[in-house]
Amino acid sequence: MHSIAFEFPITDPILLFGLGLLIILLIPILFTRIKLPGILGLILAGLIIGPNGLHIVERSGSIELLGNIGLMYLMFLAGLELDLLNFQKVRNRSFIFGGLTFIIPLVLGYTICRYLLDFQPLTSLLVSSMFSTHTLISYPIVSRYRITKLEPVGITVGGTIITDTLVLVLLIVITALNTQNLSWTYWVTLLGTLSLYLFFIIGLFPVMGKWFFSRIKSDSISQFVFVLFMVFLAGGLAIITGIEPIIGAFLAGITLNKLIPHSSILKNRLEFFGNALFIPFFLVFVGTFIDLKVFFQGLEALQIAIVLTVIAIISKWLAAFATQKIYGYSTNYRKLIFGLSSSHAAATIAVIMIGYKIGIVDINILNATILIILITCLISSLATESAAKKIVVNEASIESPTEQKERILVPIANPSTVEDLFAFSRYMKQPETSEPIYTLAVANNESEVSKKFALLKHATELASGMEYKIEPVTRVDINIASGITRACKELQITDLVLGWNGRISPNQWVFGTILEQVLSDLRQSIFVVSLKHPINNIDRIKVMVPLLAEFEPGFSHWVKMLCHLSEQTSAKLQFCIPEKSQTSFTNILNLHKLKVPFDITPIDSWEDYIQTNGKNDKNTFYVLVSARKGAISYTSMLSQLPQVASKKLKSSSFSIVFPLIEQITTLNTGTWLSGDASKHYTDNDSSEMDSHPKNHRLKSTRSHHVKGGKGE
Repeated sequence: MHSIAFEFPITDPILLFGLGLLIILLIPILFTRIKLPGILGLILAGLIIGPNGLHIVERSGSIELLGNIGLMYLMFLAGLELDLLNFQKVRNRSFIFGGLTFIIPLVLGYTICRYLLDFQPLTSLLVSSMFSTHTLISYPIVSRYRITKLEPVGITVGGTIITDTLVLVLLIVITALNTQNLSWTYWVTLLGTLSLYLFFIIGLFPVMGKWFFSRIKSDSISQFVFVLFMVFLAGGLAIITGIEPIIGAFLAGITLNKLIPHSSILKNRLEFFGNALFIPFFLVFVGTFIDLKVFFQGLEALQIAIVLTVIAIISKWLAAFATQKIYGYSTNYRKLIFGLSSSHAAATIAVIMIGYKIGIVDINILNATILIILITCLISSLATESAAKKIVVNEASIESPTEQKERILVPIANPSTVEDLFAFSRYMKQPETSEPIYTLAVANNESEVSKKFALLKHATELASGMEYKIEPVTRVDINIASGITRACKELQITDLVLGWNGRISPNQWVFGTILEQVLSDLRQSIFVVSLKHPINNIDRIKVMVPLLAEFEPGFSHWVKMLCHLSEQTSAKLQFCIPEKSQTSFTNILNLHKLKVPFDITPIDSWEDYIQTNGKNDKNTFYVLVSARKGAISYTSMLSQLPQVASKKLKSSSFSIVFPLIEQITTLNTGTWLSGDASKHYTDNDSSEMDSHPKNHRLKSTRSHHVKGGKGE
């Protein structure tokens, strides 16, 4: 029996790997909760455990190996995710924008670094090249707003290919200039070997890929290993050629781009593997190099960080401004281009890490880079969100969502609520549809299946007596939320109806409820229902609508569902809307030509309106229209709806509606770097609620009516 020696720094690879996994698990969750990018949290974790922090780990060994692999993987995914088809459509303008967003930051950055900060010429060149790079951190935002087909988006994505490629070529030159022997024979040899290398990668990699994928069609494991081999083959040959391996990984991503469909299982597995393991280890590895103590040894380090951050932001704004003037774009288009191209992350940290390792930049610049990543990612997200929302409101050229056959799923757990949920779902359904109501029971393990079958049997008998057509479904999964999510995707569900007792439980403030987990994984519309009185007894449906809700892709769907409810119960619809949106809401609603009577009531405050109209009102059904975080109509007030409903509608029946959102089919590296890797579109964690609802209340309620409805 051998003794266990446990001491710091940890050198055992098993302990190191376990510590890394713990950091990767907890840190992104924590930073997402406090609304900071996950990339920052992992880098700071590396700082804390590294030699310049608590010195729990060394910078060498297993951490270094995994970090270098992660850097390669990051650059490979950057090439793999580029939309080459879209680039072809706007390539001429993409070349112009790519040149501008490369040259302007490079020239401005070099001038400031060389003559204001007094950096060495080679250092100034490397740092200024860092300003030219950008990562499409905020691209998921334009996908969510359904404006990816706009020309400014296309040229920005294309410009990313141009500028990042030029920066990597410049990196080859910089690393060559950093060597001691720069004779003409060196340059001739470098250019010759580089030409052979590019011919092999660009010319032969696609041929090799087509040959392999045409013969190995069903073996997904072999396909996955083959792609990884190609990436590291490109990196290894780059080392032999005398250039950085990240350039080979980036080129491998571009050459394999067309062979790996963006919605394929292989693409998803490649992204999942890298985003879950290697890239986080690289970010932790980066953190081990950082030394924040230099900020407290004088003002020089802090001044450098501030100056470099300002240059990074201004230079990208100037590139966007020049593009706007050349092509006559609107102000919102310029803001959109700036928002998409202003964030620095993947290529930026890669370039600076290479420079730090070969001694071109010092610890001050490495520390400043972390500040640049944090600030530019936040600015990029805010600018893109603001511009995209204005474009959606002001322009009509927006992609329209596709209609899907109506299917409703009702998860059941409490036998006493089954009848009410069935009635609500039946009334919401399109009357002429032949689709059944799908009822779901989720078991945590095989031993619970028999109990769930008994519950489904009871529900089936009840539905039979009510003459409802239902389809019982059972799932065995690790938790209820996962079972609901899987069932919705497998059955192509369009609407999910969840029962709620109307009370806020303490655990909702910690790791989240079933609803919060389901919201983050599904795009379907979700109706959270609390029925205190029979649904067939209602005579009015009061719908509380947030500002800009009429521009959401799911607007027409939930309006149609409420019209079905109104028809079945003979209840009149009353839309309570903010005064600011009265005109646009009325116009869009009239376009739908509702066949049920309705009226529109402009109000100032939902809470005041509910407080004066919702007490002991048994004949009114309240519908509170919410939105997932990141949606066009989302505001912090919407996160308070569960508390408002729980307090103000204790005696009334109500439903909180989360409209459907457009689906983003692929996971972008940018979404992971912004702390959002587990989600395909946005962070929808509604557990982050302000504990003081009154802080967001608007003053006084004024109500006047705009009549509408059938024949008006």
